[in-house]
Amino acid sequence: MSWFTEIESFFTTTEADVVALIAKIKSGAQVVENDINAAIRWVVNNAPSIAADIHEVVALVQQLNISNPAVQAAIADANTAVVALNAFAAAEQSQTSAPAAVVNGYVAVKQALASVNSAAAAAVSAPTTPAAA
Repeated sequence: MSWFTEIESFFTTTEADVVALIAKIKSGAQVVENDINAAIRWVVNNAPSIAADIHEVVALVQQLNISNPAVQAAIADANTAVVALNAFAAAEQSQTSAPAAVVNGYVAVKQALASVNSAAAAAVSAPTTPAAA
C-alpha cells in the first residue's frame, strides 16, 4: 500500500476496505469500532446509487417484455434484493453497528448486484420472441 493510498483510506472508505474488514471479522481478529462504522457508512452511502442502477437495469429488461420465467424470476430477485439493501441502510443509519452488521450489509450489496446481473444475463440469453402485450 502506498503512502497516498494509506492517506486516502484514512479519509474515505472503499469497497476494498470493507472486504478487508470482513476478512478480519470472519477470522476472529479484533476490529476497531471506527472501522466498523466506516464500513457501515460505505454500505449506507452506496445503497441509493446501487438501488438506482438496479432499477435502471430492471426497467430496461422489463421494456423488452420477455415472457421467460428465468427473466421474470431474476427481476423479482433483483427487486427483493433492492428492498433488503434499502431496509438495511435505513436501519443502520441511526444505530451503532456491530461487526455482524458489516457482513450483513456487504452481503446485501453483493446479493443486489448479483441478482440484477442475473436478470440482465437471463434477458440476453432469452429467446427473442417478446411476450404478447
